[in-house]
Amino acid sequence: MTKKLVIVFDTDLSRRFTLTINNPKEDLTEATLVAEAERLIELGVLAPMQGRPVSVHSAKIVEQNVTEII
Repeated sequence: MTKKLVIVFDTDLSRRFTLTINNPKEDLTEATLVAEAERLIELGVLAPMQGRPVSVHSAKIVEQNVTEII
């Protein structure tokens, strides 16, 4: 099973930007996630075409079961 953390940011262009992180920490908490996302926003390290992220809209962990056939 693979896990991905999907964070959706609101941007300064009134659009949304989705950041996907593979294999997030097992003990990830809402407080930690919000703090780190806000740090990314403050540092300005994200520069997507959708605009500069200004706030966190949502976040979720997605789990996938993959069965290879060949």
